[in-house]
Amino acid sequence: MSASQGKRARTALRTAMALALLCAFYLLPWLRVNGQPALLLDLSARQFHLLGLTLQPENVLPLLWLVAAGVAALCLVTVLFGRLWCSHVCPQTVLTRVFRGLDRLTTFDGPAVRCGPPLRHALWAAIALWTGISFIGYFSPIGDILRDLLQLSLGPWECFWIAFYALATWANVVYLHEQVCTHLCPYSRVQHLIADARTPTVQYNARRGEPRGPREPGGSISVLHRTRGLLDPVTASDYVFRAAHPAIAGALPKFNPAHLGDCTDCGACLSVCPIGLDIRNGHSSSCIECGACEDACDESMASHHFPEGLIQRMPPAHEEAAAGLRVKPLLFGALMLVALVLMIVTAGVRS
Repeated sequence: MSASQGKRARTALRTAMALALLCAFYLLPWLRVNGQPALLLDLSARQFHLLGLTLQPENVLPLLWLVAAGVAALCLVTVLFGRLWCSHVCPQTVLTRVFRGLDRLTTFDGPAVRCGPPLRHALWAAIALWTGISFIGYFSPIGDILRDLLQLSLGPWECFWIAFYALATWANVVYLHEQVCTHLCPYSRVQHLIADARTPTVQYNARRGEPRGPREPGGSISVLHRTRGLLDPVTASDYVFRAAHPAIAGALPKFNPAHLGDCTDCGACLSVCPIGLDIRNGHSSSCIECGACEDACDESMASHHFPEGLIQRMPPAHEEAAAGLRVKPLLFGALMLVALVLMIVTAGVRS
């Protein structure tokens, strides 16, 4: 698969996931099964409507076990495949991509360029308002909400929560972006506890990329096709440290193209990172693994006719992590199965 094909495949997967999640969120309040909302948590009537079933508070124990099974499944996927939740499923990530898509759509050339930002914010404000209405639609019939809203007879609590969630959606995406992920998200806080020594992360292949250095496109061939080959891990780590800490280690010497690695030091990976991390300096717990650096690096590799994958999602390269029993996947898998069994048992008892 070429670099452009790899990027298109990743972009297509993210886009498909985002569209599926957005459609599910905005359309589910409108769906009805047997004359009842498909999903409605009616707090005033103390009832929970789920796919044609009407549950009282004392009947929701199976759903709680289902939620527990979902949490265990998320932990299992995380420990096996990394932070796919953050890069593909997280609502903050999905909505941020929608906003940046609006940014591209409302960027004009010529005299109309000044209309771009106001139009973008107006569109996003409308989306944020509809997000607030849709969210409240999970707690009160959305048809009644819209009717009361149009008749200006909406209750004070409904107005408050619609305004609250609309404002939160607008502010989080416009001003906070991925700062929510790094500082506020509980999943980000505990992710390092979920992962183990073999959990894949987005990484820079320093053995292939170092020593980095600029060169003309097409002026050399990849180290994968040269006799130099990959560096040993210690030498590669030393080059990374010296490049990241020039004040301490001193400037790197000049290398001729025959000794350079595949990193062209173009800075594309750093410029596209939403939180300003340089993935070449090593993995950081702040990295949300959105894949932007991976896409940018693949484009740079393609322009120099190098193979893709200098930055990619892969397991840590530590030798001690290559073998041994993985306890956490077994634990999370067992917890998921136990929660599913308890859900089935409690559902049978309730019926």
